[in-house]
Amino acid sequence: MELIGGRIPRILIIDDAEINVEMLKEMVNQMGYEVVTAMNVAEVNAVLENKLPDLVLLDIIMPEIDGYQFCEILKSYSVTQSIPVIFISSLNSKEDRDKAYQAGGVGFLNRPLDYFQTEHMIDTHIRLYAKMLKLEEDNRRLNMVVSKQTKHFEDEQKRLLTVIARLSEEEQSMIVRKHQEAVAADARLLAQALSFTEKYENKLSAKFIEAVEISALIHDIGKIALPKSILLKNGPLTKEEKQIVNTHTTIGYDILEETYGNTEKDHFIKVASEVIRSHHENWNGTGYPDGLKGEEIPLSARIIRIVDSFDSMLRERSYRPAYSREETLEIMKNETGTKFDPFLMEVFFKIEKQL
Repeated sequence: MELIGGRIPRILIIDDAEINVEMLKEMVNQMGYEVVTAMNVAEVNAVLENKLPDLVLLDIIMPEIDGYQFCEILKSYSVTQSIPVIFISSLNSKEDRDKAYQAGGVGFLNRPLDYFQTEHMIDTHIRLYAKMLKLEEDNRRLNMVVSKQTKHFEDEQKRLLTVIARLSEEEQSMIVRKHQEAVAADARLLAQALSFTEKYENKLSAKFIEAVEISALIHDIGKIALPKSILLKNGPLTKEEKQIVNTHTTIGYDILEETYGNTEKDHFIKVASEVIRSHHENWNGTGYPDGLKGEEIPLSARIIRIVDSFDSMLRERSYRPAYSREETLEIMKNETGTKFDPFLMEVFFKIEKQL
Protein backbone atom coordinates (compact mmCIF):
# COMPACT_ATOMS: atom_id res chain seq x y z
CA MET A 1 0.00 0.00 0.00
CA GLU A 2 1.29 3.45 -1.02
CA LEU A 3 1.25 6.10 1.69
CA ILE A 4 0.26 9.65 0.75
CA GLY A 5 2.31 12.27 2.54
CA GLY A 6 3.20 9.74 5.21
CA ARG A 7 -0.43 8.85 5.98
CA ILE A 8 -2.76 5.97 5.12
CA PRO A 9 -4.87 6.80 2.02
CA ARG A 10 -8.55 7.55 2.63
CA ILE A 11 -11.13 5.84 0.39
CA LEU A 12 -14.75 6.96 0.06
CA ILE A 13 -17.38 4.31 -0.76
CA ILE A 14 -20.64 5.67 -2.22
CA ASP A 15 -23.55 3.23 -2.55
CA ASP A 16 -27.21 3.42 -1.53
CA ALA A 17 -27.38 -0.32 -0.66
CA GLU A 18 -26.23 -0.93 2.91
CA ILE A 19 -25.18 -4.55 2.27
CA ASN A 20 -22.98 -3.47 -0.64
CA VAL A 21 -21.40 -0.76 1.50
CA GLU A 22 -20.60 -3.15 4.34
CA MET A 23 -19.13 -5.84 2.07
CA LEU A 24 -16.95 -3.37 0.21
CA LYS A 25 -15.91 -1.60 3.42
CA GLU A 26 -14.71 -4.90 4.93
CA MET A 27 -12.76 -5.72 1.77
CA VAL A 28 -11.03 -2.31 1.61
CA ASN A 29 -10.27 -2.43 5.35
CA GLN A 30 -8.47 -5.73 4.78
CA MET A 31 -6.30 -3.97 2.21
CA GLY A 32 -5.18 -1.57 4.95
CA TYR A 33 -6.88 1.61 3.75
CA GLU A 34 -8.89 4.09 5.82
CA VAL A 35 -12.54 3.88 4.78
CA VAL A 36 -15.43 6.36 4.91
CA THR A 37 -18.88 5.65 3.51
CA ALA A 38 -21.86 7.59 2.18
CA MET A 39 -25.29 6.38 1.04
CA ASN A 40 -26.74 9.62 -0.37
CA VAL A 41 -25.76 13.11 -1.57
CA ALA A 42 -26.11 14.70 1.87
CA GLU A 43 -23.73 12.17 3.42
CA VAL A 44 -21.27 12.62 0.57
CA ASN A 45 -21.29 16.41 1.11
CA ALA A 46 -20.64 15.92 4.81
CA VAL A 47 -17.65 13.66 4.07
CA LEU A 48 -16.19 16.07 1.50
CA GLU A 49 -16.57 19.06 3.83
CA ASN A 50 -14.74 17.20 6.59
CA LYS A 51 -11.81 15.74 4.67
CA LEU A 52 -11.26 14.96 1.01
CA PRO A 53 -10.75 11.28 0.07
CA ASP A 54 -7.85 10.02 -2.02
CA LEU A 55 -10.03 7.70 -4.10
CA VAL A 56 -13.78 7.14 -4.62
CA LEU A 57 -15.52 3.79 -5.16
CA LEU A 58 -18.83 4.75 -6.76
CA ASP A 59 -21.99 2.76 -7.49
CA ILE A 60 -23.84 3.64 -10.70
CA ILE A 61 -27.49 3.06 -9.72
CA MET A 62 -28.58 5.45 -6.94
CA PRO A 63 -31.93 7.11 -6.21
CA GLU A 64 -31.14 10.87 -6.29
CA ILE A 65 -28.54 11.12 -9.04
CA ASP A 66 -26.79 8.25 -10.75
CA GLY A 67 -23.08 7.55 -10.48
CA TYR A 68 -22.31 9.09 -13.86
CA GLN A 69 -23.85 12.42 -12.88
CA PHE A 70 -22.16 12.35 -9.49
CA CYS A 71 -18.75 11.72 -11.07
CA GLU A 72 -19.26 14.63 -13.48
CA ILE A 73 -20.04 16.89 -10.51
CA LEU A 74 -16.84 15.81 -8.74
CA LYS A 75 -14.83 16.50 -11.88
CA SER A 76 -16.34 19.98 -12.26
CA TYR A 77 -14.76 21.34 -9.05
CA SER A 78 -11.04 22.09 -8.85
CA VAL A 79 -10.66 20.64 -5.34
CA THR A 80 -12.09 17.24 -6.31
CA GLN A 81 -11.47 16.92 -10.06
CA SER A 82 -8.16 15.06 -9.66
CA ILE A 83 -9.49 12.47 -7.18
CA PRO A 84 -9.64 9.09 -8.98
CA VAL A 85 -13.10 7.54 -9.28
CA ILE A 86 -13.60 3.78 -9.78
CA PHE A 87 -17.09 2.67 -10.75
CA ILE A 88 -18.51 -0.51 -9.16
CA SER A 89 -21.66 -2.00 -10.63
CA SER A 90 -23.47 -5.15 -11.67
CA LEU A 91 -24.02 -3.47 -15.04
CA ASN A 92 -21.51 -4.75 -17.56
CA SER A 93 -22.35 -3.54 -21.06
CA LYS A 94 -19.88 -1.67 -23.26
CA GLU A 95 -22.21 1.32 -23.12
CA ASP A 96 -22.09 1.33 -19.30
CA ARG A 97 -18.31 1.19 -19.30
CA ASP A 98 -18.00 3.91 -21.95
CA LYS A 99 -20.30 6.22 -19.99
CA ALA A 100 -18.24 5.60 -16.85
CA TYR A 101 -15.01 6.65 -18.53
CA GLN A 102 -16.66 9.58 -20.31
CA ALA A 103 -17.91 10.84 -16.96
CA GLY A 104 -14.32 10.91 -15.67
CA GLY A 105 -13.87 7.48 -14.11
CA VAL A 106 -10.46 5.81 -14.11
CA GLY A 107 -11.68 2.22 -13.66
CA PHE A 108 -14.71 -0.08 -13.75
CA LEU A 109 -15.26 -3.16 -11.55
CA ASN A 110 -18.10 -5.65 -11.89
CA ARG A 111 -20.01 -7.28 -9.07
CA PRO A 112 -19.48 -9.81 -7.64
CA LEU A 113 -16.07 -8.30 -6.86
CA ASP A 114 -12.87 -10.26 -7.11
CA TYR A 115 -10.70 -9.32 -4.11
CA PHE A 116 -7.34 -9.39 -5.90
CA GLN A 117 -8.62 -7.56 -9.00
CA THR A 118 -10.19 -4.91 -6.76
CA GLU A 119 -7.04 -4.55 -4.66
CA HIS A 120 -4.85 -4.28 -7.75
CA MET A 121 -7.00 -1.52 -9.29
CA ILE A 122 -7.24 0.44 -6.04
CA ASP A 123 -3.49 0.12 -5.35
CA THR A 124 -2.62 1.19 -8.90
CA HIS A 125 -4.70 4.38 -8.81
CA ILE A 126 -3.67 5.26 -5.27
CA ARG A 127 -0.02 5.05 -6.38
CA LEU A 128 -0.73 7.25 -9.42
CA TYR A 129 -2.64 9.74 -7.28
CA ALA A 130 0.17 9.83 -4.69
CA LYS A 131 2.73 10.52 -7.43
CA MET A 132 0.54 13.29 -8.87
CA LEU A 133 0.19 14.96 -5.44
CA LYS A 134 3.95 14.66 -4.91
CA LEU A 135 4.61 16.25 -8.30
CA GLU A 136 2.19 19.10 -7.57
CA GLU A 137 3.86 19.73 -4.20
CA ASP A 138 7.32 19.65 -5.78
CA ASN A 139 6.17 22.11 -8.45
CA ARG A 140 4.65 24.39 -5.81
CA ARG A 141 7.88 24.42 -3.81
CA LEU A 142 9.95 24.95 -6.96
CA ASN A 143 7.75 27.88 -7.98
CA MET A 144 8.19 29.40 -4.52
CA VAL A 145 11.97 29.04 -4.74
CA VAL A 146 12.04 30.45 -8.29
CA SER A 147 9.78 33.33 -7.26
CA LYS A 148 12.04 34.21 -4.33
CA GLN A 149 15.15 33.93 -6.48
CA THR A 150 13.56 36.06 -9.22
CA LYS A 151 12.62 38.78 -6.73
CA HIS A 152 16.11 38.68 -5.21
CA PHE A 153 17.64 38.88 -8.69
CA GLU A 154 15.41 41.83 -9.64
CA ASP A 155 16.32 43.61 -6.40
CA GLU A 156 19.99 43.12 -7.26
CA GLN A 157 19.41 44.60 -10.71
CA LYS A 158 17.68 47.66 -9.23
CA ARG A 159 20.48 48.12 -6.70
CA LEU A 160 23.08 47.89 -9.46
CA LEU A 161 21.32 50.55 -11.54
CA THR A 162 20.99 52.78 -8.49
CA VAL A 163 24.71 52.44 -7.75
CA ILE A 164 25.55 53.27 -11.36
CA ALA A 165 23.30 56.35 -11.16
CA ARG A 166 25.07 57.53 -8.00
CA LEU A 167 28.48 56.97 -9.51
CA SER A 168 27.53 59.06 -12.51
CA GLU A 169 26.18 61.81 -10.23
CA GLU A 170 29.71 62.41 -8.97
CA GLU A 171 30.57 63.64 -12.46
CA GLN A 172 27.43 65.77 -12.82
CA SER A 173 26.47 69.27 -11.81
CA MET A 174 23.44 69.91 -9.60
CA ILE A 175 21.52 71.08 -12.69
CA VAL A 176 22.11 67.75 -14.44
CA ARG A 177 21.08 65.78 -11.34
CA LYS A 178 17.83 67.72 -11.09
CA HIS A 179 17.23 67.04 -14.78
CA GLN A 180 17.74 63.29 -14.32
CA GLU A 181 15.40 63.21 -11.32
CA ALA A 182 12.74 65.20 -13.17
CA VAL A 183 12.96 62.93 -16.22
CA ALA A 184 12.59 59.86 -13.98
CA ALA A 185 9.51 61.27 -12.21
CA ASP A 186 7.90 62.36 -15.51
CA ALA A 187 8.70 59.03 -17.17
CA ARG A 188 6.87 57.22 -14.39
CA LEU A 189 3.80 59.46 -14.76
CA LEU A 190 3.69 59.04 -18.54
CA ALA A 191 4.13 55.26 -18.33
CA GLN A 192 1.38 55.04 -15.71
CA ALA A 193 -0.93 57.14 -17.88
CA LEU A 194 -0.24 54.88 -20.88
CA SER A 195 -1.23 51.83 -18.82
CA PHE A 196 -4.77 53.28 -18.57
CA THR A 197 -5.19 53.66 -22.34
CA GLU A 198 -6.97 51.07 -24.46
CA LYS A 199 -3.82 50.46 -26.51
CA TYR A 200 -1.60 49.61 -23.55
CA GLU A 201 -4.15 48.40 -21.01
CA ASN A 202 -2.95 45.19 -19.31
CA LYS A 203 0.32 45.42 -21.29
CA LEU A 204 2.45 47.59 -18.99
CA SER A 205 3.30 45.91 -15.72
CA ALA A 206 4.22 47.70 -12.51
CA LYS A 207 7.69 46.20 -12.99
CA PHE A 208 8.01 47.81 -16.43
CA ILE A 209 6.95 51.22 -15.08
CA GLU A 210 9.47 50.94 -12.25
CA ALA A 211 12.19 49.91 -14.71
CA VAL A 212 11.49 52.94 -16.92
CA GLU A 213 11.72 55.24 -13.91
CA ILE A 214 15.03 53.77 -12.71
CA SER A 215 16.45 53.73 -16.24
CA ALA A 216 15.65 57.41 -16.67
CA LEU A 217 18.11 58.23 -13.89
CA ILE A 218 20.98 56.85 -15.98
CA HIS A 219 19.80 57.48 -19.53
CA ASP A 220 22.78 59.84 -20.14
CA ILE A 221 25.37 57.79 -18.26
CA GLY A 222 27.54 57.58 -21.38
CA LYS A 223 28.34 61.28 -20.98
CA ILE A 224 30.70 60.50 -18.10
CA ALA A 225 33.19 59.36 -20.77
CA LEU A 226 32.90 62.55 -22.86
CA PRO A 227 35.33 65.50 -22.58
CA LYS A 228 34.12 68.12 -20.12
CA SER A 229 35.35 70.79 -22.51
CA ILE A 230 32.55 69.76 -24.87
CA LEU A 231 29.85 69.12 -22.27
CA LEU A 232 30.45 72.49 -20.55
CA LYS A 233 31.14 74.49 -23.69
CA ASN A 234 29.69 77.99 -23.54
CA GLY A 235 28.16 78.21 -26.97
CA PRO A 236 26.91 76.04 -29.87
CA LEU A 237 28.76 72.82 -30.62
CA THR A 238 30.54 72.22 -33.90
CA LYS A 239 29.47 69.35 -36.16
CA GLU A 240 32.39 67.25 -34.94
CA GLU A 241 31.58 68.01 -31.29
CA LYS A 242 27.95 67.02 -31.82
CA GLN A 243 29.11 63.71 -33.29
CA ILE A 244 31.18 63.10 -30.19
CA VAL A 245 28.24 63.92 -27.89
CA ASN A 246 26.03 61.56 -29.87
CA THR A 247 28.30 58.66 -28.94
CA HIS A 248 27.08 58.86 -25.33
CA THR A 249 24.22 56.50 -26.26
CA THR A 250 26.48 53.66 -27.41
CA ILE A 251 29.10 54.38 -24.74
CA GLY A 252 26.45 54.13 -22.04
CA TYR A 253 25.06 50.95 -23.56
CA ASP A 254 28.54 49.41 -23.63
CA ILE A 255 29.13 50.41 -19.99
CA LEU A 256 25.99 48.55 -18.94
CA GLU A 257 26.83 45.53 -21.08
CA GLU A 258 30.32 45.30 -19.62
CA THR A 259 29.02 45.86 -16.09
CA TYR A 260 26.23 43.31 -16.24
CA GLY A 261 26.22 41.42 -19.53
CA ASN A 262 23.47 39.24 -21.01
CA THR A 263 21.05 42.14 -20.91
CA GLU A 264 18.42 40.46 -23.03
CA LYS A 265 17.42 38.09 -20.20
CA ASP A 266 17.26 40.54 -17.28
CA HIS A 267 14.21 42.78 -17.10
CA PHE A 268 15.55 45.90 -15.38
CA ILE A 269 18.90 45.77 -17.17
CA LYS A 270 17.16 45.12 -20.50
CA VAL A 271 14.92 48.18 -20.13
CA ALA A 272 17.88 50.30 -19.00
CA SER A 273 19.85 49.16 -22.06
CA GLU A 274 16.98 50.10 -24.36
CA VAL A 275 16.62 53.52 -22.79
CA ILE A 276 20.35 54.33 -22.75
CA ARG A 277 20.91 53.28 -26.36
CA SER A 278 17.69 54.47 -28.01
CA HIS A 279 16.47 57.61 -26.17
CA HIS A 280 17.63 59.80 -29.09
CA GLU A 281 15.92 57.76 -31.81
CA ASN A 282 13.25 59.69 -33.72
CA TRP A 283 9.80 58.45 -34.70
CA ASN A 284 10.54 59.15 -38.39
CA GLY A 285 13.87 57.30 -38.36
CA THR A 286 16.19 60.33 -38.36
CA GLY A 287 17.57 59.78 -34.84
CA TYR A 288 20.68 58.01 -33.58
CA PRO A 289 22.53 55.69 -33.05
CA ASP A 290 20.63 53.07 -35.08
CA GLY A 291 18.14 55.08 -37.13
CA LEU A 292 15.21 53.10 -35.72
CA LYS A 293 11.75 54.13 -36.90
CA GLY A 294 8.26 54.06 -35.37
CA GLU A 295 7.59 51.11 -33.10
CA GLU A 296 11.00 49.65 -33.92
CA ILE A 297 12.07 52.01 -31.12
CA PRO A 298 11.49 50.34 -27.74
CA LEU A 299 8.52 51.81 -25.87
CA SER A 300 10.72 52.61 -22.88
CA ALA A 301 13.01 54.74 -25.07
CA ARG A 302 10.05 56.50 -26.74
CA ILE A 303 8.77 57.49 -23.30
CA ILE A 304 12.16 58.87 -22.24
CA ARG A 305 12.56 60.65 -25.61
CA ILE A 306 9.49 62.74 -24.80
CA VAL A 307 10.06 63.58 -21.14
CA ASP A 308 13.80 64.12 -21.62
CA SER A 309 13.14 66.66 -24.38
CA PHE A 310 10.40 68.33 -22.34
CA ASP A 311 12.57 68.86 -19.26
CA SER A 312 15.69 69.78 -21.27
CA MET A 313 13.93 72.62 -23.06
CA LEU A 314 12.65 74.03 -19.77
CA ARG A 315 16.21 74.29 -18.41
CA GLU A 316 18.86 76.85 -19.20
CA ARG A 317 21.89 75.56 -21.06
CA SER A 318 25.35 77.07 -21.48
CA TYR A 319 24.53 77.77 -25.12
CA ARG A 320 20.90 78.98 -24.78
CA PRO A 321 18.34 80.33 -22.30
CA ALA A 322 15.48 78.14 -21.04
CA TYR A 323 12.32 77.98 -23.13
CA SER A 324 9.02 78.88 -21.50
CA ARG A 325 6.54 76.08 -20.89
CA GLU A 326 4.30 77.42 -23.66
CA GLU A 327 7.20 77.55 -26.12
CA THR A 328 8.29 74.05 -25.15
CA LEU A 329 4.84 72.57 -25.65
CA GLU A 330 4.48 74.30 -29.02
CA ILE A 331 7.84 72.96 -30.22
CA MET A 332 6.93 69.44 -29.08
CA LYS A 333 3.55 69.69 -30.78
CA ASN A 334 5.27 70.60 -34.04
CA GLU A 335 7.72 67.70 -33.68
CA THR A 336 5.02 65.09 -33.01
CA GLY A 337 5.25 62.46 -35.73
CA THR A 338 8.85 63.40 -36.55
CA LYS A 339 10.71 63.12 -33.25
CA PHE A 340 7.94 61.85 -31.03
CA ASP A 341 5.46 58.94 -31.08
CA PRO A 342 2.07 60.53 -31.93
CA PHE A 343 0.05 58.25 -29.63
CA LEU A 344 2.35 58.84 -26.69
CA MET A 345 2.16 62.58 -27.35
CA GLU A 346 -1.65 62.48 -27.13
CA VAL A 347 -1.31 61.05 -23.65
CA PHE A 348 1.54 63.44 -22.81
CA PHE A 349 -0.59 66.51 -23.59
CA LYS A 350 -3.39 65.17 -21.42
CA ILE A 351 -1.14 64.92 -18.36
CA GLU A 352 1.46 67.65 -19.01
CA LYS A 353 0.13 69.87 -16.22
CA GLN A 354 1.12 67.13 -13.75
CA LEU A 355 4.70 67.00 -15.02
